[in-house]
Formats: sequence, C-alpha cells, structure tokens
Amino acid sequence: MPRYEFACPTCGQTFEKVLSFAEDQSGIRCPAGHQGVRRIYSAPPIMFKGSGFYVTDHRSAPSSTESSKES
Repeated sequence: MPRYEFACPTCGQTFEKVLSFAEDQSGIRCPAGHQGVRRIYSAPPIMFKGSGFYVTDHRSAPSSTESSKES
C-alpha cells in the first residue's frame, strides 16, 4: 500500500500515513487531532538496478575523424 505524507497547517507537524488507493483522504487528522491537513507531494524514489546504465544511456563521443574535420 502507498505511503502518503501530510502536513498540519495548525501545528506545523508532518506525518506519514499508509492508505489504500480507494480510501478517502478528506477525514484525516494529524496526531494532535487537528483537521484540515494537506497532502505533501514529492517525487517518487528511483532505483537503477543492474550494470551499464551510464554506458548505455548516453550519446557516444564523436570519433577522431569527426573532430579532425572541425579543425
């Protein structure tokens, strides 16, 4: 299940809550009991697994014949 991060505008506390996709997020309260919390949106974590991501994911360097033509 996804983990969501919320912030309370009343007390300034941030907290996480594990909710399913179908659960309603409108009635969530902060740990101090305040209502009206706001969801904090952040970028998802990215993990590169395996070898060769740098080698295969960049444009190759110009060959020596192309660099001599520019001179």
